[in-house]
Amino acid sequence: MELPDIVASTYAIAPEITLIITGLLLIVIDPVTKKKNDLYWLALLGILISFSLNLSRFSESSTAFSGALSLDVFSAYFNVIFLLGCFLSILLSSDFLRNFDLNKNEFYSLLIFCTSGMMILTSAIELMSVFLGFEIMSISVYVLSGINKKSSMSSEAGIKYLVLGGLTSAIFLYGIALIYGATGTIYLNQIVNDVNIGNPLFLAGSAMILVGFIFKIGAFPLHQWVPDVYEGAPMTATAFMSVGVKAAAFAILLRIIFEGFSQILASIIPIIWVVSLFTMTVGNIAAISQNSIKRMLAYSSIAHAGYALIGIVAAFQIPELGVSSVIYYLFAYTFMNMGAFGVLAYLSKNGKECETFDEISGLWKRKPLVALALGIFMFSLAGIPPTIGFFAKYRVFLSAINADLYWLAIFGIINSVISAYYYLRVLVYAFMKEEIFGFPHKKITSSIALIILSIATLIMGIFPFNSWDQALKAADSLLITMNFK
Repeated sequence: MELPDIVASTYAIAPEITLIITGLLLIVIDPVTKKKNDLYWLALLGILISFSLNLSRFSESSTAFSGALSLDVFSAYFNVIFLLGCFLSILLSSDFLRNFDLNKNEFYSLLIFCTSGMMILTSAIELMSVFLGFEIMSISVYVLSGINKKSSMSSEAGIKYLVLGGLTSAIFLYGIALIYGATGTIYLNQIVNDVNIGNPLFLAGSAMILVGFIFKIGAFPLHQWVPDVYEGAPMTATAFMSVGVKAAAFAILLRIIFEGFSQILASIIPIIWVVSLFTMTVGNIAAISQNSIKRMLAYSSIAHAGYALIGIVAAFQIPELGVSSVIYYLFAYTFMNMGAFGVLAYLSKNGKECETFDEISGLWKRKPLVALALGIFMFSLAGIPPTIGFFAKYRVFLSAINADLYWLAIFGIINSVISAYYYLRVLVYAFMKEEIFGFPHKKITSSIALIILSIATLIMGIFPFNSWDQALKAADSLLITMNFK
């Protein structure tokens, strides 16, 4: 590649470069400065600069590094999800990390590196770039999961995620090798043209890549790691990876199956249909029996992956509505799920996370505003109006109905009703039980994050159409790139 092309490509990925530089600065400055709290503002500033640079992609699309990255509206939309998630996670983490005496700047830099990996992953239209983005994201998350060295559960979560994630990455990489052997290329737009559908190398490689995605989104039958890792990881790390990792995996899954694997899409869709059904059902049934709110939300996260998969199945028949419903669902999920974990992080005290139902008993009487925020997030996760979660589920189920997937829509609605039981159980303890353990003093930065998340969850549920229009534009951008429109 000639130098001008390298310079142009580097400039094109300025949002990602900004994050990487910010993360490196946090690591380099942290050991030599006494004003460690100032680096908190550096982390937020780097995210805001990256966010502003990303906005240009909504008006002008481009490619970088010989077409390995597609910097379009689709990737820009998901970048908004990642950057908002990272920004709010840092706000929530400031008080939380002080409570647990953890290194803040190390934690912030890992969040930022993870976000940069997600952004690269979402833009990738070449399989080695996909793998690179996955690994930047995954390695950061492995460390975040086990960062609390004082907790055996955190160490266990980090090791378990590392071992299982490393195995899955190896399977995924071997799948890429088989795809290259079958087609002679790793570019998605060339794979679809050069593929021989009956080639056993291509079929085996496709199966391995699909296994990698099922693991990353935490779907059945590769979901067993989710509860243990989410429970052991620090609360704010769990909040971020529950929304960011899932959204990034879904984004690149959409790119790959609708371009590189579009020739065998008719064979893949029935598999995703079954995976969606079992993911929803297993996640919701397992969540009912949990005594830990954190573990309950982990199983809930599995169920939500199943709901989003409904949109992918529907996209086979009605691409625009199906893809946009998936995109919007992940956008909505960011606010409501991060808010739920954020409330638990806010209520953590004395070096102990708030995890059990008893620990939120009497919340309404002592901290009514926090209880109201918790109510908004639980209603949204259950899909109850007028929250953003209701509109997101409505769009996913509507896409299934319009695609004549009536049984899948019915199963989705039934599962949504089942989920209401364990979400409302949280509110019974918060609003109707007597206080047992007491609550921490007011936390300023965490309060700001919860206010933002609560207002967004409620307002975008009442007035959803602007954010929905952006999801439609992102879907159109993907489908045009994939030659579906």
